[in-house]
Amino acid sequence: MWQSRKRTVVLWAVGGILLTGLLVSTTRTQRLRHRPYLHESLYLPSGDFIDELSLGYKQVVADLVWFSAIQYYGEYRKGYHSLAYFEGLIDIVTRLDPHFVFAYVFGAWVISEDMGDFDHGTDMLKRGMANNPVSWRLPFEIGFLHFANRVDYKIASRYLDLASRMPGCPEQVRRFAAFVYSRAGEHESSIRLWEAYKEYTDNPYLKELADRYIEKLTRTETSSGADSQ
Repeated sequence: MWQSRKRTVVLWAVGGILLTGLLVSTTRTQRLRHRPYLHESLYLPSGDFIDELSLGYKQVVADLVWFSAIQYYGEYRKGYHSLAYFEGLIDIVTRLDPHFVFAYVFGAWVISEDMGDFDHGTDMLKRGMANNPVSWRLPFEIGFLHFANRVDYKIASRYLDLASRMPGCPEQVRRFAAFVYSRAGEHESSIRLWEAYKEYTDNPYLKELADRYIEKLTRTETSSGADSQ
């Protein structure tokens, strides 16, 4: 009975704080949309403060804050307010639940694409990697961001290669890592990945695909070597 009441008190307390903060942000950022420097005067509780307030119910509170973050982003997409509070909400979620991989992923893409802060977005994914060292999804997303956003094939290929060697990584990631290596001009690395992929997969079509890529990359590598002599 006491645990149930304690949990209810925690949820009402955190929910009240978040609701107050989000109501303030929704109304005031609407008025201050064209003066973003004034957003600094708005208030959202820090991750450390919410952590202490959770009283041991971190997972429950993290879910509540995550719901608020999704709702807040949806209202942004409808044009109701800016994203002044979004990063703070994701920070709270990942502090309370550092193993919530998708929160890092979603937060990083919004920060990189909607907020235009690529470096901060990738930093969030790197923080996620530190807390989830065996998750293939986080290095994959860093690689894909560099591939799609910055067209930086060399950095992208290194993170995709790292993801491809993580436990549980899908076959498609291995194939994509090899493709990006070839786009980066690192043909030897791409060939090694395709050879490993060929041994890894049981699919005859994919084995044939790997053979074709290895043959093509080998020809390119041979041609490049001949040209340099």
